[in-house]
Amino acid sequence: MTKRDMYMDNAEAEALQQAAKSELSEEVQDRRLAWWREARFGMFIHWGLYSLLGGVWKGKEVPGAYGEHIMLRGQIPVKEYETVAESFNPTRFDADAWVRAAKEAGMKYLVITAKHHDGFALYDSAVSDFNIVKRTPYGRDPMKDLAEACRKHDVKLCFYYSHSMDWHHPDSQGNTHDYPNNIGAWDDLESWINDEDKRTRYERYLNEKAFPQLKELLTQYGDVGLIWFDCGHKVTDEQGQRFVDFVRSLQPDCLVNRRVRRDGFGDYGNSGDNQLHIRINRKDWESIHTMNNSWGYKKTDHNWKSVKSILHNMIDVFSLNGNYLLNVGPTPEGEFDDKSIEILQGVGRWMEQNDESVHGTSGSPIGKPQWGRCTANGQKLYLHVFDWPASGELIVPGLRNGLARAYLLADPKRTPLRWERVGKEDIRLYVPSEALDPDATVIVAEAEGELDANPVKRLLEKDYANRFGAFDGDIEGEKLRYDTGKKDRDVVTDWANVADRIRWTYRAASPGDYSVKIVYGAQEGKAGGTFIVETNGQKLTGSVTAKGNGYEFIEQELGVIRLDEPGSYGLTVRADTITGDVLMNLKEVQLRPVKSR
Repeated sequence: MTKRDMYMDNAEAEALQQAAKSELSEEVQDRRLAWWREARFGMFIHWGLYSLLGGVWKGKEVPGAYGEHIMLRGQIPVKEYETVAESFNPTRFDADAWVRAAKEAGMKYLVITAKHHDGFALYDSAVSDFNIVKRTPYGRDPMKDLAEACRKHDVKLCFYYSHSMDWHHPDSQGNTHDYPNNIGAWDDLESWINDEDKRTRYERYLNEKAFPQLKELLTQYGDVGLIWFDCGHKVTDEQGQRFVDFVRSLQPDCLVNRRVRRDGFGDYGNSGDNQLHIRINRKDWESIHTMNNSWGYKKTDHNWKSVKSILHNMIDVFSLNGNYLLNVGPTPEGEFDDKSIEILQGVGRWMEQNDESVHGTSGSPIGKPQWGRCTANGQKLYLHVFDWPASGELIVPGLRNGLARAYLLADPKRTPLRWERVGKEDIRLYVPSEALDPDATVIVAEAEGELDANPVKRLLEKDYANRFGAFDGDIEGEKLRYDTGKKDRDVVTDWANVADRIRWTYRAASPGDYSVKIVYGAQEGKAGGTFIVETNGQKLTGSVTAKGNGYEFIEQELGVIRLDEPGSYGLTVRADTITGDVLMNLKEVQLRPVKSR
């Protein structure tokens, strides 16, 4: 991922900035967020003029993963882009069908791009005639139809609004091919905030278009669940707070997301786009994902994710107390394409059986078990088993309570599963030989009394490798940092200081021997050195082998460590020598059981 892409849409662009303090009391925040916390799962919809182009301009595919960025990436002049509206006629748009598809997939809220960065309003705006009613042959307001359908099906209507960038407006940010003196799409805040001309003109855009259009969205369509802002790193703290206050003044219960400005602003946090791994620094947060690569419809994007990978991703988010927004990019005709429908239906079939393990739940009290993930609701643990145990025995780690009962959620008879305690902190469940669902089988474990759990990773002695992912470790040092957490970027990187290290805590329930494997990437001509993996006073050393661009991962066996007794341990990876610019990009350490002692 390039820095340019990061500064377009991704919340990690602001991750290093100091968090702002919330102005809300906990009581007000809890009341406002109650519906959102219960919902857990929503639909994102990116739809607009860019959908008609589908990533292609004048017969040529425009570079860039995101179809909705075609105006910028293709350097399409405003006057030419405006003519696209003359052919935008989504006669097959059916708001009721969209909302039903969301509801049948188990989604409780819907976020639609009322205006994206291209400045085109997908509703009847009196503020700017660059909108679907005044410029297209369609001539209708689809937001009115969606508002009605959402009320009918009890789905929360929410609006995405690009507040910081508008490539159609002469005083906004991003479009420097039509307006050379504008703030550039990748210009950081510090580069223009003291430029009186740019600052003054940008304020004119905010006052002439952004705030008035927000008023339209918050006064013309009934109750709005949330306003989903984007690219908040491009506005000041004062401007970001003005947007929050403005929303509050019109609909006090309407939520505002973090991207209105930066971490600490709004009601809840956001991950980056398609970020698979995240370090949680806010109780309430939301992860956003596409079914392929692009958000808006793109003709050439056939890199579809499997239903299984989407389910595992969203369950991981739920287990971390997050919400999950899954995006659909409708066709220019106004329909969901066949593949998107297939994926939604696949997710919906799983949710129909297992929605109890999602809606109204909170994050895992037992950490991240090797076999899958966990959510909780009151005294119930929902064990989402991705990898079924070959032995027929499933360890529920860290649960100090006894069980009132345990059963498979999809079993209509709720046949009790046999269980027994293993020491003071673990329970062994005896499960059927095969999983009910090959994607994710849910077991309900009802605890006796109030939940009492230990989230520290517990080593499993059979069936599974014990994986210590980089994003689950704690960094110590000045240079080492977490990468973006996107696909194949779940590493710690910039390991340029020999004193830097990463550390995990784990516990062992019994003595045992474990083989140690390290997984890393090392860029040729840049990375190199030696490292030490240490636990329980035992040290294993390895030498970095450089290969490719630093994200072609190498698995290296280091040897065997012995744990002579149960207890808590630390696992550390540190540099011994650094012979390149950096040591390596560390992805994970594995402790694989060799034998019990």
